Amino acid sequence: MKKLLALVVVILLIAFVSCKKAEEGKNLRAEKAASQAEQKAEETKSKSEPSREAEKAPEKVTAVDFKLLEEWLPEKAGWTKSNVRGQQFSYGEGQTSMAEADYSSGNSRIHVQILDSARISWTMGQFLQMVQMGFSVKDDTHYVKTMKVGNYPALEEYNYQRKQGQLQVLIKDRFLITISGNKLDNTDILHDFFRAFDLKKFD
Repeated sequence: MKKLLALVVVILLIAFVSCKKAEEGKNLRAEKAASQAEQKAEETKSKSEPSREAEKAPEKVTAVDFKLLEEWLPEKAGWTKSNVRGQQFSYGEGQTSMAEADYSSGNSRIHVQILDSARISWTMGQFLQMVQMGFSVKDDTHYVKTMKVGNYPALEEYNYQRKQGQLQVLIKDRFLITISGNKLDNTDILHDFFRAFDLKKFD
């Protein structure tokens, strides 16, 4: 009887040890699997982070050469075009370019400028802030208002007393066309000058 009891005890001990080892092996495998999964997740994250940074990195835009911008300045029937000129600017790795010309018809004068901001927003002054706000002001002598010219954001100004006006239109989020003049009865001629542009050249 004692031998049988001892044998039972031994069998129970062996079974307990075996169960414990099996449990430890199961826990070890689970920990190993979790560790591998965590490592894989870290690798995936490290691989995706550069691509995310690349997505956030602003696109570098090369400004159009100012000589080409000079060619984009329009001709306008009934108006004499003169004093065509242009410039290129660099800001570290960024750059912008511009071209401008004067137009005359009788006593009226028009000045046209194309600025390629290369999507450097601060080079466009207050224009972006004003169109984003939907700004407008009007008094006895002048008005300023944001608007749409076609599908393009624009800013129009006119002074009744001085008969001076200005129209600014943003093309492709980078080309700011500014048309200003004096001795103007209204701003219609400014819009006529804008329509004289071949906008396909800005694509």
